[in-house]
Amino acid sequence: MHSPSDETLMAQVRDNDLDQLTPLFERYQGPLFGFLLRLTNDRDTAQDLVQNVFLRVLKYRASYQPAQPFRAWVYQLARHVHADHWQRQPVPAGDLETAERTPTLRRAALAGVAASSDGEHLQEALALLPAAQREILVLHRFQGFDYAEIGEMLGCSEGTARVKAHRALEALRKIYFS
Repeated sequence: MHSPSDETLMAQVRDNDLDQLTPLFERYQGPLFGFLLRLTNDRDTAQDLVQNVFLRVLKYRASYQPAQPFRAWVYQLARHVHADHWQRQPVPAGDLETAERTPTLRRAALAGVAASSDGEHLQEALALLPAAQREILVLHRFQGFDYAEIGEMLGCSEGTARVKAHRALEALRKIYFS
């Protein structure tokens, strides 16, 4: 039996058939968790944020347009949930010396010695990128969005998204190989 498209299911959710949110949740909870985990580097936070994404799906269901790809729309919500989460977090007081004493940054500084595997080293390097650069790499390299979709999410052209991704990859290479 052919399962309905994401867009069809979301159109039904938008029209208050809330039971149709279940298959969308089943399809997207894993990919969204992976996306948010790569952005936060914390499993518990990523799980909480996934739940918040689906709460927003419910809250903003009336704003969904059926011609819009659901995948891009839900990842846009995830980006906003992630940004809102970090805006609510207190900014740690201190200076560069304090930051250098934090475990993540110290491990990154000593990555050649301390990294136990390439995967862990890559995660640490990703965590050191500015949020905007980390996000674009995760969307493209790990979540499979093309540059046109990323450009739509970021409110820029496909070419600009490609340039931003290239710059983010170069920054990641510098961190990873230093």
